[in-house]
Formats: sequence, structure tokens, C-alpha cells
Amino acid sequence: MKHYKIIQTALIISGLFLFSCQQKEESVSKEFTGVKIANPIIYEVLVNNPNPEDDWKTECLANTNTFELVNDIVNAARNGDLPAFDYYDNHQLSIPELEKIVSESDLIHKTGNIQFEEEWYWDSEKLSLTKRVKKMMFGYELYDAVGNIRGYKASFVVKLDANKK
Repeated sequence: MKHYKIIQTALIISGLFLFSCQQKEESVSKEFTGVKIANPIIYEVLVNNPNPEDDWKTECLANTNTFELVNDIVNAARNGDLPAFDYYDNHQLSIPELEKIVSESDLIHKTGNIQFEEEWYWDSEKLSLTKRVKKMMFGYELYDAVGNIRGYKASFVVKLDANKK
């Protein structure tokens, strides 16, 4: 009888030990704390210096490489993982429409600015600002007859949380 109790106790302890070692799945959802101070804020960021003589822009963008970001977003839109929308009328682009924009603009190599639509959260206790990017739009460079950049044209919009609802 004593031997039975020892085995039973050992099995219970072993079982508890095994169950406690299992990894628990945690949700990856990010909670935003603080007060929402921008809902939304929309702004553009220059990501390619059109004027190599502008030393300040060159310095500001020295550690910026958006090629991978643009490439990943375009590929996700091509695969249907991330819906792309027309900048002007907001209709969801078909794959041929998307391909036309990407190829005609050489978007992956000629993205000059990115427009962000974000929510901003201010946490006064932690003195921290958290940004949640909701939408992005890539602007590609337009050139004049002599090869100078005359501006940027909107490509398409991606809604980063479109599939999370």
C-alpha cells in the first residue's frame, strides 16, 4: 500500500511538471494605452532625397532603406494578403490594376515618399507616444523633361488592419 501511494504521488508530480512546461499561446494583439490624441493624423515622409546636394536631407535619410518595405507590401497585395485600394476613388484594385500601377511607375525603385494614416496614443504616466499605422500610400517620383523631380504621384493605399476585423 505504501509503495502504491509513492507511485501515485510521483505520477501526479510528474504530470503537473509536464503540464507546467508547455508553452502557452499568447495573443499578439497590441493594446494601446493612454489617450488617443490623433484619430487619425495623415502626413507624408520623404524617403528618398531628390537633391543629392541637399546635405541635410542626405544626412536625415542616411539610414533609411524602404526598398524591403515597399517590396513586401507590393508582394502582399499581389498575393491577396493585403488589399490595395485606389487612392482617388477607394475601390479595391484588381491584380491587373495593381500590376499596371507598379510596372508603369517602377514603384519598387522609385518610391520617393510615403503617406501614413495613423492613430497616436499619449501615455502621460510613462511619458510615451505610441503610433498605430492604419494606412500607407507610396508616392512615386515624377520627372520633368530634363530629368529633375517635379513631384510625386499617389500609387495605391493599403489598409494594414483591413483583415483584422
